[in-house]
Amino acid sequence: MSGNNYHILSTAFCVIVIISNVISAKMVSLPFFQNFSIPVGLLTYPLSFFLSDLVTEIYGAVKARRMVYLALGMSFLSFLIIKMALVLPSPTIENHHQFQGAFGLSGTVLFGSLTAYIVSQTVDIQIYTRIKMWTGESHLWLRNNGSTFIAQLIDTAIVNVVHLYMGMGLEMAQVIWIILFSYTYKCTVSVVMTPFFYLMVSTFKAIPKVKYRL
Repeated sequence: MSGNNYHILSTAFCVIVIISNVISAKMVSLPFFQNFSIPVGLLTYPLSFFLSDLVTEIYGAVKARRMVYLALGMSFLSFLIIKMALVLPSPTIENHHQFQGAFGLSGTVLFGSLTAYIVSQTVDIQIYTRIKMWTGESHLWLRNNGSTFIAQLIDTAIVNVVHLYMGMGLEMAQVIWIILFSYTYKCTVSVVMTPFFYLMVSTFKAIPKVKYRL
């Protein structure tokens, strides 16, 4: 039973990481912010840190890192499949441009996204584990939010500098503003979801760990 739950969490983690990259091609306008939009993937990607912290808490750092590497491999596989689809002939040029506009990730975007992903997720797991060593089973909120705050800062800085500054040539002042907004949003999501994190941890810890004999 415990192993099945780990596989479910790993699958959900992989889906969130991959889909967040894919849907980031669409920008969404924000209320109360004139002429300012964000990629849709920003809304869903913080859930990946929620799940990596949950797996670290329940199953340990080794299985959490295994999940992170699995999602990295699936991201590369998804990118290769999309690239294969892009080179296949389309019935019309309009159809090709529509598909390319939706799924045509550039090399710079992919490099920035995956670099930010692997560095920040690794840091998140390491910091979470270190805080747990200091606090034991108490202060769950501290290791959840503390590790996420630091890791999300790294993730947000890398992906936006590579994508927006190096890739799109935006002014650094504008990039810094986007980084600050994105980071604030991600930290807010982490804090708001803290009660749900407590609920998920208690639920998974209450599930008996069944050992199967061959």
